[in-house]
Amino acid sequence: MINVNKLEGAIRTKGYTQGRLAEELNMSANTFSTKKKKGTFTLAEVDKICSILEIINPENKCEIFLVS
Repeated sequence: MINVNKLEGAIRTKGYTQGRLAEELNMSANTFSTKKKKGTFTLAEVDKICSILEIINPENKCEIFLVS
């Protein structure tokens, strides 16, 4: 599972929209939305999201992407 609220907060904090982030990940906004809802980002996608949004603290990464 993904903590959707925290991910969306990180997106807004960095001045991105979901659509713009999706473009940076080379996927459609619909694909991004589906992956976000289902929690099906690949490790490479998670790494790229963290890089783009400057999420460098491992604890913050876990709070967003490793919710059980």
